[in-house]
Amino acid sequence: MKTCLMAVAALLTLACAAPKATPPPPPPEPFVPRIALRPLAVNLLRGATQAFVVELNYPEDLRYIREPVTWAVLEPTGGSVTLEGLYTAPATPGTYHVRVTRVDYPTLGATATVTVK
Repeated sequence: MKTCLMAVAALLTLACAAPKATPPPPPPEPFVPRIALRPLAVNLLRGATQAFVVELNYPEDLRYIREPVTWAVLEPTGGSVTLEGLYTAPATPGTYHVRVTRVDYPTLGATATVTVK
């Protein structure tokens, strides 16, 4: 009988013991914005075109209708670039630079070098 009482007491102790608290999940990693541009260097003939591709990451659960970037040719006579990243080389040979910058993180950008022959 004493063995039965001890077994019942042990079961009651286990049943009444407070469950161990599980640690909270770790906080999410902070978002680190990135930008990548392809190609980074290209050789073109005068008047030729080159499509540049930009790759961005976004905070979780955030999407844009259009990629939040601006495009620019750094040299005033270095050709032109559209809102979609299509570059047209100038008629004058030389080395030029196409820059893409994030609008949502304006300190982030990437630059490609274009050599026009």
